[in-house]
Amino acid sequence: MFCLWQNRNNGVIIISMIKMLKTADIVLLGLLLGLSLLPLLPWGAPPDACYAEIRLEGRVLDTVPLTGHQGAEERSLTFTQAGTAHHYLIRLEQDTIAISAADCPDKICVKTGSISQPGEIIACLPHKLIIEIKTARSMP
Repeated sequence: MFCLWQNRNNGVIIISMIKMLKTADIVLLGLLLGLSLLPLLPWGAPPDACYAEIRLEGRVLDTVPLTGHQGAEERSLTFTQAGTAHHYLIRLEQDTIAISAADCPDKICVKTGSISQPGEIIACLPHKLIIEIKTARSMP
């Protein structure tokens, strides 16, 4: 017997019992717990190489490999839209990419910060500039 709870307020002791577990039950529970954790382990081939795709109005301007990138680098991006020149400073650091400076009015693209995981996006809506992280598997 195992005591889970006692009530001494009215002088009556209430005892809850748990069936005694046998060794085989404990082994089975341990095995089931171990099997339930298997999906959390890394399996198969190493992850695909990531790259950043820089698009302006849906047109791909550049692709930048991110996997294995060492050090820090800044790239300047200048383009003209409706007769106005726009300037962006794109920072590559290790396996991440970010917009560190932009001449857009709201600067949301700068405030987004660094991205590095497939599917993450930095968007500058006023100038229709998109930076998206992709893998070789996500290529059309």
